[in-house]
This record gives sequence, structure tokens and C-alpha cells, in this order.
Amino acid sequence: MRDDDRMYDGTVRPLWSDDELDRALGALHTGVRTDDGRLGAERVALLAAAERTGRETAAPDGGAVARHGIRRPRRRWPAAAAAAAVLVAGGLVAQNVAVDGNPLAVSAAAAGLRASADRIHAADPALRPGQYRYVDAHVWWQSGTQAGKQRFAFLAENRLEMWIPPDESQVWLWHRDVTGRRQWQVGTEQAARAAGVDVDGGWPEGDFRAKCGDFFLDRGERPCSRTGNWQDPKDGWIAGLPRDPEALYDRLRADAPHNSLGDAELLVYAADALRTGRLPADLRAALYRAIAMIPGIEITDQVANLDGRTGVAYGMAAGATRQDIIIDPETGEFIGEREVLTKADGELEAGTVLTYTAVSTGVSDRIGARPAR
Repeated sequence: MRDDDRMYDGTVRPLWSDDELDRALGALHTGVRTDDGRLGAERVALLAAAERTGRETAAPDGGAVARHGIRRPRRRWPAAAAAAAVLVAGGLVAQNVAVDGNPLAVSAAAAGLRASADRIHAADPALRPGQYRYVDAHVWWQSGTQAGKQRFAFLAENRLEMWIPPDESQVWLWHRDVTGRRQWQVGTEQAARAAGVDVDGGWPEGDFRAKCGDFFLDRGERPCSRTGNWQDPKDGWIAGLPRDPEALYDRLRADAPHNSLGDAELLVYAADALRTGRLPADLRAALYRAIAMIPGIEITDQVANLDGRTGVAYGMAAGATRQDIIIDPETGEFIGEREVLTKADGELEAGTVLTYTAVSTGVSDRIGARPAR
């Protein structure tokens, strides 16, 4: 027996398994409170230590090579949390964790994503004849322009509502509305209009109907001829995706293009699919677990707010921007996504939100009608 396997009190305890550590971190999102109200401080300290160590620690060779052919950090239990209070079902229990020559690394982001996957309901509500799946996307897109030496930038509010029939070969309805509401980031509306800037156009509006949701076809393309992809998931494509998280991760990596975003492009592709509201519960759960495998994924905001709904933001930076997805840790529901500036860009400060989409889903009794509240 090694000396570093012995606890401070002279007794010997087994090291926690990876699953036990993940469950302990995942429990941080359950909302359990202790009598003395210490959860907030312990939770923040533990998650911060886990994230900090995950970013700062790597093997001398840059990380172990996983079977996917990419380099990942070796697993290490953060030193700051080695004797930290760990939340379990009965409350906060102090437990010492011995660390030997093969250190453990616990990613708070990965643990949180897996915990959220566990909280997703086993199945989505079944649609009765005549009902439609309803997807409501409340979007703020950035528009920017230069007029002479003046720069203007604002977020424009769009609302995109979609009614999807149980049989995708039937007619879908997509209602798009540019509301006219704007959040100015650089300049003012008065100054922009005085400079001749068109602040009203830029996005299509109205009702669009099409079988299979093929609203905008290329010349010569027939409706229902598309097989689907991460941006436009069709039923057959969805059915063909693996539910095993590692296999799904491999598929995501194979499909995402190799570009300047690097591994962050995997999160962009995953966000594209989640944003559609079309992924069934089992696939969403598998995708969360696949996202947890992306090197560099981290918790960027413990209390991210989209349209008054709060969740945990998981993100990755690439260049001057960061992609975030936001998940309700209590239900596992995908709340939405956002793109955030990580470096100042002229008058735009680091931390400026460049675009965000708040997504909600429901069941409608007829096409064009919003679900009853």
C-alpha cells in the first residue's frame, strides 16, 4: 500500500470512481440546501476550483490521446477540492480524496452536462391527430454598419414560430416577425436615420408554408428530397444518429467542418440542432453527454438569463467570440444560446452579446395557434 493512499486520520478509504465524482458534482445542481445556508459558497468554490484546474492542468505531452484521435487533458481532482465539501443527497459531507501519481481531473462542465442529461424526461409528449409540435424562438440578431466615420450596431428582435406536424411530409408553418424593437450598442437610432442607415430591413417576414419544412428550396430541388443535417434535422436523419454518447461525439466531430473555430465548431453544430426544437428527448440527453466530451468546454455563467429564464451556460471561445448554450439544470431543458464577444471591438466591450436565441417548445391543437398557457 502506498503512503498517499492513506487518509489523514490513519484509516484507509478507496478512491472515488469517476462516476462517483461525476455524481457528486452533478448533485450541485439539484438545489438542495443545508440548514446553515452554506451551499452557495461551497458550490461556487467547488465549481470554480474544478474549472480552474481543468483549464490550467495538462500532461507534459499536452494531454492523453483519446481513441477519437484528439488530445484531452488527463483527469485530475482539483487540489482545492481535495478536501472540499461535496453535496450528496443528505446534505454537505466533507470527504478527503487521496491523489496519487495518476491524478484525477473532474470537469464541472462535463459533470453538469451529464447531470442535466439525467434530468431529461424519458420521452416527449406524444402528438394526437391534428396536433402540432410548436417551437418558439425569440431571437435578437446584431446588425451593424458603417456610415462615413460613424459606426452603428444594434440588436434587432425577431420572433420565429414554427408548427411541425407529426408526419413531417405534411405542411409546416413558419411565422417570422421582425418586431421593430432594437437594443442599441453603438450609436443611436436618431443618429443612424440621420446618416441614412436603414434600420428596419434585413430579415424576411411573414408566413411560410411547405411540406417537410423545406421553406426555401434551391432551383430544381423538390420538396421532401433533403435528408437532413445538424441545421435542419429531418426524421430519418434523427433516427440514424447514434444514442451512444461517444459514437454521437464521433459523428459530430466528423460532420463539423474544420475551420478557424477549431473544437468550438462542434458546439456550434450541436447548438444548431438543439435550437430547432426537433430533437427527441433521448437524443438531447445523448447530445449533452457528447458535448461534455468536447475539449475545452466550460461553465461560463452559473446564472445566465434568457427572456427571464435562467440556466447554466456552457461555452467555448474561439478567436474574439464565444459560443454558449444555456440549460436549465433542474429539468435538463435547453433554454437557448448566445454568442458573446470575448475581446473588445472598437466601442463594443468584451462581454457584449452579439446574438441570442431563447427557445421554448410545446404542443398546439391546430396549425397557427399558440399552445394554451
